[in-house]
Amino acid sequence: MRKVYIILLIIGFVFTFGYVKSYFKTDSNIGITNNSCFFKSNISQLNYSGKFLYDDIIEKDVKLNINELANLKNGKLYELKLEPIESVPNDRLSLGYFYVQKDKIYKIEPTEENLNKLKTSEELPINSVVVCQDIEKKDTLRNDELGLHQYLRIIGDKREYHSYNNQVSTGYYESFTWEKGKGLINYRSGYGAERDSIELQLIDN
Repeated sequence: MRKVYIILLIIGFVFTFGYVKSYFKTDSNIGITNNSCFFKSNISQLNYSGKFLYDDIIEKDVKLNINELANLKNGKLYELKLEPIESVPNDRLSLGYFYVQKDKIYKIEPTEENLNKLKTSEELPINSVVVCQDIEKKDTLRNDELGLHQYLRIIGDKREYHSYNNQVSTGYYESFTWEKGKGLINYRSGYGAERDSIELQLIDN
C-alpha cells in the first residue's frame, strides 16, 4: 500500500509540474519581426563610411552597434549607436531608439517614460514617427511652408524617410534610407548650413 501511495504521489507531482511549466511557457516566436528592411537578427555591428562636420571635417570608417533592448510581443526595441568618435559629442553618437515591427519601423523619443510605456504595455508614445514602411507618406506642408516637414518615399527596395525644420535657418534635419535585405544603408542628420552634421553610408562587404 505504501508503494502505491508513493507512486500516486510521484504521478501527481509530475502532472502538477508539467501543468505549471506549460502555463508559464513563453512563445519562442515572441517578438520575431521579420522586417526585411531592418538588420538581420544575427547582426549586432556593421561598418559605415562616415563624414562628421564639427570643429573640423572628420572622414573615417566607423562601427554602428545594433543593440536589442527588449523583445516584446509585437516587435523588438533597438538602439542604434556609433562607437565613440573623437570630437563628436556623445549625445550625437546615438541615431535613436527604434521599435521594429513586421511591417513598420518607428523611431521613439528616448525618454524614460516613453521607453517604460513601450516595454510594459507596448503602447506607442504619441510622438513616435514611422521611419520605414511599404506605403509612401507625403509631406503635409508645402515646400515653401515653414514648419516641420516629414515624408517617406519608396524607390524599389529602398525606403527613404526625410524630416527637416525650416522655421529657422539652423533647423534640424534627419534622413534614414533602409533597403530590403540590408537594413540602414544611409543616414544623415545635422543643422542648417550643414552645422554639426553626420553622414553615414553602409560599407558593403
